[in-house]
This record gives sequence, structure tokens and C-alpha cells, in this order.
Amino acid sequence: MIIKLHIVNRIMNLHAPEWSGEVRSITYSADGKSVSVIYRVTLYGTDAEIYRESTGTASVDDPGYGDPVQKAEAMAFRRACARFGLGLHLYHEDML
Repeated sequence: MIIKLHIVNRIMNLHAPEWSGEVRSITYSADGKSVSVIYRVTLYGTDAEIYRESTGTASVDDPGYGDPVQKAEAMAFRRACARFGLGLHLYHEDML
């Protein structure tokens, strides 16, 4: 199950209102058939900040909604948030 981008964004705003996100790099494959994005999510605390990065990859030929960079960025954003623990329960529902 994939959490939609707008839901992840809403959860971040609710539980960690002092957060930011940024695209660190956009790289096309050598054959031009896919694009990969590295995304960083940073949480700011009172005395420190922490970040997690992750990657997302999308096919250039995928006919779905949005361009390939947007799709790869959304995937990388969700994965970076998962590195903070967001949504991990969805992968282990059988263990609850």
C-alpha cells in the first residue's frame, strides 16, 4: 500500500510543523529511460535538526498522471518520511 503524497504532507505538517524538504539531485539514466531523484526531509527541533534522504525512480515512458520527475520526487519524499517511521505500520499489518 502506498500513502498518497498529500496525506504524507498533511501528517508532516500536523506532527512536525517545523519541517522542510528539498530535491538534492535529479539524474537521468544513461539510456534516458528513467529518472532518479534524491530528496531530503529535515525536521527542526529546539536544539538540533535531523534529516533523512531517500531516492525515487520513475520511468520516462510511464503514461500515468504527472511527469517522471514529479513521480520520482513524490516517491523519494514518501521514502524519506518512512525513514522517520511514517507509515511503516502499513508494511507490517500482519504483525499487529
